[in-house]
Amino acid sequence: MNIFPANFSGRKRVELIRQTEAAECGLASLAMIANWHGHDVDLNILRQRFGVSARGMSLRQLMQTADGMHLLSRPLKLELAGLHLLNLPAILHWDLNHFVVLERVERDRALVIDPAGTERWYDHAELGRHFSGVALELRPSHDFQPIDARRKLRFSDLWSGITGFRRALVQTIILSIVMQAYILATPFYLRAAVDEALPALDTNLLVTLAIGFAALAVIGAGAALLRKFVLLSSGAALSYGVTSNLARRLFRLPIAWFEKRKVGDIITKLQSVLPIQRFLIESAPLALIDGLLSILTLGMMLLTAPLLALVTLVGLLIYSVIRLALLREEKLREADYVKALGREQGAIIETLRGIVTLRLAGREAMRHAYWQNRLTDALGARYLHERVKAWHETARVLIPAVELVIIVYLAISGSMAGALSLGTLFAYLAYRQQFVTAGQSLLDEGIKLRLLDLHLDQLADIAQSDEDGGFSEPLTQPKFEGRIELRNIHFSYGPHDPLVLAGADLSIAPGDYIAITGPSGGGKTTLAKIILGLIDPIEGQVLIDGRPLSQYGRRAFRQHVAAVLQDDVLYAGSIADNVASFEEVDHERLTQCLKAAAIFDDIEAMPMRHHTLVGDMGSTLSGGQRQRVLLARALYRQPDLLLLDEGTAHLDLEHEAQVNRAIGDLGITRIIIAHRPQTIAAASRVVRLVAGKIDAD
Repeated sequence: MNIFPANFSGRKRVELIRQTEAAECGLASLAMIANWHGHDVDLNILRQRFGVSARGMSLRQLMQTADGMHLLSRPLKLELAGLHLLNLPAILHWDLNHFVVLERVERDRALVIDPAGTERWYDHAELGRHFSGVALELRPSHDFQPIDARRKLRFSDLWSGITGFRRALVQTIILSIVMQAYILATPFYLRAAVDEALPALDTNLLVTLAIGFAALAVIGAGAALLRKFVLLSSGAALSYGVTSNLARRLFRLPIAWFEKRKVGDIITKLQSVLPIQRFLIESAPLALIDGLLSILTLGMMLLTAPLLALVTLVGLLIYSVIRLALLREEKLREADYVKALGREQGAIIETLRGIVTLRLAGREAMRHAYWQNRLTDALGARYLHERVKAWHETARVLIPAVELVIIVYLAISGSMAGALSLGTLFAYLAYRQQFVTAGQSLLDEGIKLRLLDLHLDQLADIAQSDEDGGFSEPLTQPKFEGRIELRNIHFSYGPHDPLVLAGADLSIAPGDYIAITGPSGGGKTTLAKIILGLIDPIEGQVLIDGRPLSQYGRRAFRQHVAAVLQDDVLYAGSIADNVASFEEVDHERLTQCLKAAAIFDDIEAMPMRHHTLVGDMGSTLSGGQRQRVLLARALYRQPDLLLLDEGTAHLDLEHEAQVNRAIGDLGITRIIIAHRPQTIAAASRVVRLVAGKIDAD
């Protein structure tokens, strides 16, 4: 039985918008429907306006966000058979933890747009396995006004500060023109040799033609070699410059940006530089030349044999229609592959990071199966992408082949009738080959340009996200006294999430040694990040020496601060390199810091002492040793304020006591977040964070 009656035909399509954060499927689904109703917005705009925490959105939060966009929402709980009654497009709750867009219902199937990156038809059985029974209808309110706020990343935004690119482009075009001069001249050689030298048996003319065109061939080959060298050097320079610009931007993004994205997805985004670089340096100049060549050769073909030229032109038009008809599917499949590749890379990175946990739990086989599923998804997406390419590649070969059969038939018939000389036929066939090759190449490069939108969207998530606020503040050197005051601090990880901090107040005097305690998950780490200026409160102020942190300058403040946080890591290199942050090592200061961190004796017992390599993220050290090396790194900065978030949690009592004594003797401002009684007892003042507020003990 068909439970889905046919929908109206000819309706406009929903444009797929892919989520770039792990938990923004709801916002992406809302953006798709908003654009369908007349808006022209992207996720960057909506993210800045509404925001989404790493925990995602509930249906109620989704409705509140829709109201802010002047969309009326109606939540419905319905059976699968009632989907055809929905006002489409609508949002469906999917797999109990995801939101998708239902675009169309036809007979016994439905078209679902998934912000994870897929667009496909589901039959009745498949829908039943995914649809949770909750849907959300959306329609414009009376005060709905379409807005145009989409920010498209342009090519020029990527290569700012890169010199020599335009010069390399001009050189490539000039050398390509020299190469094309030989290609255009070749048919003249064939025509003159066949129609003039051969009938007259003129050996001298044939030799002269051969020498002249051989010289032209050498010039063309030399131009091709020089162009290759130019492409190699300029391509490397452009790739380095663009990647360097993006990496600089990436390193300056807010901490919250990284917390909402997976490492594999970020790496995949950076890899989108490569197809853009290849297009700008290799494809774009050739497309310009191919366009010029196709026009010139078409003119020569029309002058040589108009009827044959018309047949060739029709063949190219048929190929163009097929290529353009497959464009949407090819773009969708390539996007699926990029997304699946990011998930596969993320899975292998997570697996390698947690290999010890897997070994202890004996879960290697299960994790391998999990990664295999991600790999299967990536290979499957690649297969579908390559299958689409196979269709147009077949058309690229088949259509010219059939067209050539027709051309030869008509040409030989014309020659038999005396309407076409043999030399003219040879010349036309040479022109025809050049025209077909150049025309197909021009079309293919145009398609590549359209497909680059996907990679530009990938890079836009990096290039167009707002930087950490500290980088827009002047890097001054104000006097640092060390007075820190938190006034009425409120914070939540999303506009619809509960408050983690709800009016926290705290004053810290210069030289204070203060311990902050409280239940786990109560917001202590969040409070530490606010003090350090890593995240901003949604309400309240952080004052440094009586000045708001934004006025004092976050980077200026951090020059006086060192911290050991729970998720701190060591980098591949020696212990000395890590303590000195990979700058020139002051060995006297290094020794003092290692002793203060109670790690000096451990390091001296190692064969290479402070030159010992710590391995990937400190893997060759024990947990307690890593924590003490991190403390030594913080002390090496000679800070005026030291913040430790569970900085002694991995230490035994003896080493903890040594570290606490060393910290107590520093004489600087110290803030420790701890649960262990011995560390708390070492502080001169203890405060407790409870229910988002601070109570002094």
